Amino acid sequence: MFTDTAHGINNIQPVAFTIEASFKLENGGYRTIVGRDSRGAASINGDLAALYFQAMPDNVLAIKFCDVSGIWHEAISASNAFSSFDYPTNPDGNGVPWYSMAGVSDGSTLSLYLRDVTAQGAWQLLAQTDMTLSGSINTALTMGTGDGGDWNAGDWSVGRGLYAGGHGDRAYGFIDEVRISDSALSVGEFLVPEPVTLTLLGLGGLLLRRKR
Repeated sequence: MFTDTAHGINNIQPVAFTIEASFKLENGGYRTIVGRDSRGAASINGDLAALYFQAMPDNVLAIKFCDVSGIWHEAISASNAFSSFDYPTNPDGNGVPWYSMAGVSDGSTLSLYLRDVTAQGAWQLLAQTDMTLSGSINTALTMGTGDGGDWNAGDWSVGRGLYAGGHGDRAYGFIDEVRISDSALSVGEFLVPEPVTLTLLGLGGLLLRRKR
């Protein structure tokens, strides 16, 4: 799935942004959950696309992007940050949790968060990078450059990435609740909230529920 090239979302170059998605993925190598098409923008490697919100080999998770200055930024988790499933033996992913992930850039810091939704767990900070150390004069997300027969710079994709101008890094499995925001959201603003603890209070014969 990818965005309509004529849509305005393909032109955004936000200084601050948040990428979110929920997923249950098959085992594999590079699996891009959300991507942004481009070629030639990143000075470190011109074959890189503008953004990868992805799983990597050894079930590493990452948020990576190129800024408008051509500088590459990434926040990458440790190995085995999540569990995936083997399609031949478990095609429906039974017993494997649903996760929600969020990548957040406030222009200075790039952060990656994960929540085990099935276990009703809290959001965990997996990785964080100080982008002020990169030397970039503008860390806004680039809309990218280049053009291909089946992609355009700035297009957003779900379930696949782009490398060297070719579709790849497909994220087979289940993907849901994708959101792209042009602001740095706090954990409390994420699309998939943490579970709410309810305290029951008896006051004057009334039963009140209070969120905590």
